[in-house]
Amino acid sequence: MKLLFVGDVVAGVGRRALATVLPALREEHQPDFVVVNGENAAGGVGITRKTAQELLALGVDAITLGNHTYRHREVYGYLDEEPRIVRPANFPKGSPGRGHTVVESNGLRLGVINLSGQVFLEAVRSPFAEADALLSELRGKTDAVLVDMHAEVTSEKVALGWYLDGRVMACVGTTPTWPPPTPGCCRAGPPTSRTSG
Repeated sequence: MKLLFVGDVVAGVGRRALATVLPALREEHQPDFVVVNGENAAGGVGITRKTAQELLALGVDAITLGNHTYRHREVYGYLDEEPRIVRPANFPKGSPGRGHTVVESNGLRLGVINLSGQVFLEAVRSPFAEADALLSELRGKTDAVLVDMHAEVTSEKVALGWYLDGRVMACVGTTPTWPPPTPGCCRAGPPTSRTSG
């Protein structure tokens, strides 16, 4: 299974850039799935129904979000309606939207989990415990799982990457870490035979 993940599509310029380069990336790499982080797609902060629909119309299979998920009130209902958009799963229970989804393409099923770090952010539950719960829930329902860890500090991304190593297809760390991430914060590869203890 091949996955193309695009981190942080920002504002109109990011959406236009994605529309320009995505066809060539698809042709060159032939991914089975395309997932983008769209939490800054609307004017550089948050997402709206219109900007989400624009990304999905490009053939994006799933959109992950982050701490700006609820910046635009108009999107709340759409987050409940559109299963291909996920907000951090460790946000308060009952928040608009969902924290994970399963998308299908050519007979393959990809689970997409979105998590938020807790340092300097307002997630209410541990991303580690939430990841464990969701992986148990998704067991047998997917061929692979992608985790997008949205966190302020690189160390949380690195720690979750190591924690999930061998249990997911990839654990990527997206915004809002503005300096380049530390090598190793994104873990990718086929699950190993290692089991968690």
